[in-house]
Amino acid sequence: MILLSMTTLAGAMVILTLAAIYLPDPPHPLVEDRCGFAFCEVCMKEAPYTCADCRTTRYCSARCQSADRRAHQRSCKIQQSLNEMNTRIALAPPKRPPLGQCTGCNAKVGEGRRLALCKECGYQACGSCESHYSRGTCYCPNSNFGKQYCRMEPRWFHTNGRGRDYDGDRHPETIGEPYPSEMYEPTARACNNCGLVTKLFKKEYRDPWVWH
Repeated sequence: MILLSMTTLAGAMVILTLAAIYLPDPPHPLVEDRCGFAFCEVCMKEAPYTCADCRTTRYCSARCQSADRRAHQRSCKIQQSLNEMNTRIALAPPKRPPLGQCTGCNAKVGEGRRLALCKECGYQACGSCESHYSRGTCYCPNSNFGKQYCRMEPRWFHTNGRGRDYDGDRHPETIGEPYPSEMYEPTARACNNCGLVTKLFKKEYRDPWVWH
């Protein structure tokens, strides 16, 4: 009887081990992440959800995610590692660029030509780079050449110039027609970027893709 019990236990352990190796992990939660031109990994329908762990692979529903979970398991872990590496790079303080050289295109600028200079991070931009959506973005995480992102309409290129998006509060300065009242939170509070106490955009209106 003892021998049979031990044999049964050993068999159960083998089954559990094989199941752990060959059966995929349960699917990760889905998070809503609506943006343009996103298609489901399985059926190619519009995909408003991403895997909560890798934040990259998109699905139209939990059903399609379940169908793809075996294939996605390995790539999900790889993408998580890449995300962590990219985050470390984005958060690392950059070296201060050399004076007299455009940081955007590396062109040296001689006397008589102007370079826009960010006094905080040292980023410099020549005339053509200054107006460029990417090369005209300095290294500051919460502003661009001294102008705070919280006072500007959300744009996808509002970053620290190295891949980290600005995700703080917004209370854009109005020129002409004011923004509709339903876009703002009901009560005023201090902006988490500049500290100004005012009415701030609701979370959904801080999403740059809403403004496309």
